[in-house]
Amino acid sequence: MTSLKGLLIALGLVVVIALGIVAALGLLTSDKGREVRHIAVGERTVTVSHFKTFTQESTADGVKIEVDGHVVEATPEEITIDDVEQSIDPSQDVEITVDESGQITAKAVAAAPPPADAMSPEESGAAPPE
Repeated sequence: MTSLKGLLIALGLVVVIALGIVAALGLLTSDKGREVRHIAVGERTVTVSHFKTFTQESTADGVKIEVDGHVVEATPEEITIDDVEQSIDPSQDVEITVDESGQITAKAVAAAPPPADAMSPEESGAAPPE
């Protein structure tokens, strides 16, 4: 009976240690409350990531975003950050990142192509059905 008791105690210790390791890994790999937001503006998607504070307000022609003390205005035609126009093609998606020091950067990201089943045969390059 004592060997069964010792085995159960050892098994309990293994479970407690495993749960402790999983919990510690979860705390170490967390992004400290930072989030990512995807906002559709016309045909493009504006992705804002690694921010601490975020507010979003709809405007007549797009969206106004306040992120970590910076003002981003996005319309289907242009993106401005703190009243400085960004040279990003209107057909491209935009990724806006805020670093630890509060510096904000915007870069163009190629828009994902639509799924093949959503395209006509001419657009997808497939031969039309006969």
